[in-house]
Amino acid sequence: MAKVAAFHSVKASVHHNNTSCTEGNNIEKENLRKGTGGKPLCNHCARLS
Repeated sequence: MAKVAAFHSVKASVHHNNTSCTEGNNIEKENLRKGTGGKPLCNHCARLS
């Protein structure tokens, strides 16, 4: 489990904070942004925390 600073995709409705999250790891580079983007935490990241 590797918690990191929050990040999100401009195309998704959630943010991520764990590099073990398969959804977060599949964000295309051009859509990746730092921070939460005002979006709730991904359920998968929440379970990993």
